[in-house]
Amino acid sequence: MTAMYTMRRGGAYYRFIMLMESFLERQCEVHCLSLTPIQIGYPGYHNHVIYLPFKMRNSLVAKLLVLILFPSYSFLIGWREKIDLFVAFGSLYAFILAIPKRILRKPMVTLIRGNSTFGLKMRESSKSFLWLNKIIEYLGLLSSDRIITVNASIQEDIIKRVGKKNIQVNVLLNDIPPMSISLQGDISQARTQFGIPEGAKVLVTAGVISRGKNIETLIKCLPKIGMNNLFLLVAGDGSTKSDFYYQKYLKELTKALSLDKRVIFTGWLEREKLWKVFLSADLFVLPSKSEGIPNAMLEALGFDLPCIGSNIPGIRDILKYDELMFDPWDTKSITEGIRQFFCDNRFLEKARNLCQQRKKVFIFDWKERVFQTVTKGIPSATVN
Repeated sequence: MTAMYTMRRGGAYYRFIMLMESFLERQCEVHCLSLTPIQIGYPGYHNHVIYLPFKMRNSLVAKLLVLILFPSYSFLIGWREKIDLFVAFGSLYAFILAIPKRILRKPMVTLIRGNSTFGLKMRESSKSFLWLNKIIEYLGLLSSDRIITVNASIQEDIIKRVGKKNIQVNVLLNDIPPMSISLQGDISQARTQFGIPEGAKVLVTAGVISRGKNIETLIKCLPKIGMNNLFLLVAGDGSTKSDFYYQKYLKELTKALSLDKRVIFTGWLEREKLWKVFLSADLFVLPSKSEGIPNAMLEALGFDLPCIGSNIPGIRDILKYDELMFDPWDTKSITEGIRQFFCDNRFLEKARNLCQQRKKVFIFDWKERVFQTVTKGIPSATVN
């Protein structure tokens, strides 16, 4: 059994769906508690929805109700359906599922995708809220029998926080998912759609647009690169009120720098449309200040789009080589990284080869690995 407050667009939520599918494809029954319907077309899938008025879903009242109602509903469903295993997609859900897990004496596996504290700091949350979040995370982690995270840096941090408790902490990297795409017509149509002239060079960055993505620094670098035919596509959208304020700031920044014709905000693109953008671009850039394992970068690699990014955990796990990374706090480092890619043919060829090498590392069956990692040691033959 698992739980999800509500579905939002982004790589983490694709992984949540993939996680449930990994069980359903093996004829397991999956019970998911949520506030909004989460549609998955498998016969063994059961979505238990607690309906709230639409205006309440993103309110503080709704979040408090989740903390109150989800544990009791999870217990009732777990007891009625004879649940064998609880799977928490994040430390908050581990905290929520801790009570039914203990009462029913069932194991719980928690997947940690990134640093939630960093995200809250980027949203300028109060010190009291950060403190509360830290306590909830700690209790959720302590309630877990196994923790699966996406990179070694987060693994080390979790081990320090839980101390010498008998909790397994494993690393499972993201993969490059299967990417079937129908390419009817010319790929250049993606450029034409966004008004990019023929012969122009195209940078693209993608994901949930939040302050942690550091896109303002990338925008500030564009005039310094010295290429008037260089365009930047910012593909994605926000998921919180803070994110939308940030996007407004980015658009105002582009106008102030007279870049509003060369920096294009595409809004959220469904995966096939985003993939066509990747196929039509010259370079993927991710200047984030914090990441788990960015799915957008992996998908760009999957389409043989060269990638460069911040020298931080998560991105470093993907790119590995210093030549492909820069200091996200240093505009000169970002500027030189992009300029070298377009102005030095030897470096361009080397970067492409290095990206090809890294691509091979991430071609594997993530669903199979996550299923095996989650269920290892679970005594029941059928996991619900």
